[in-house]
Amino acid sequence: MNRISSIALMLRYALARRVGWPGAVGGLMLGLTLLLVCAVAPRWEKNAGEIKLQTRVALVDLNRARLEHRVQPKTSEQLLRFTAWFPTIDRNASDLRRLVEQAQLAKLDLSKGEYHIADAQGAAFVSYEVVLPVKASYDTLRSFIAGVLNALPNASLAELHIERAAVNSTIQDARIHFTFVYRGA
Repeated sequence: MNRISSIALMLRYALARRVGWPGAVGGLMLGLTLLLVCAVAPRWEKNAGEIKLQTRVALVDLNRARLEHRVQPKTSEQLLRFTAWFPTIDRNASDLRRLVEQAQLAKLDLSKGEYHIADAQGAAFVSYEVVLPVKASYDTLRSFIAGVLNALPNASLAELHIERAAVNSTIQDARIHFTFVYRGA
């Protein structure tokens, strides 16, 4: 026993000379931390596995509930609901006013335009064609078109034709063709 205690005492003094008391305390703390991690890590892994299993079960239950509660509408109901989203032709004048407002916001001069209504008897939808020949810069045209499409959800850009007269010209001749879709009678 005397020999073991003398070896331990000699190691203690050698350690104290090499790393000092703060180093010895730090080493002791690292050892305790390693011991604690080895004791606790298996529990953490077990808990993580249980949480993963619970999550998978909850996800399966959620997907099953979604499938059970999903109501498939009938095709005729879908068609009626879709058709109801479109405005009636009565709103055509206000849509044209909003188109002119968007032109004014973009500082675009609409001096003339071609307007045509395509109404097939008994059709679910009526289309109103608007063709506008304009002269403006590319940025102005882009701003105007984006403004119209954002302001009027029943409008679509059917055609856009842009020509530049000269290479160094910033003004383009454009032909903008909008189609407004309305609910049929």
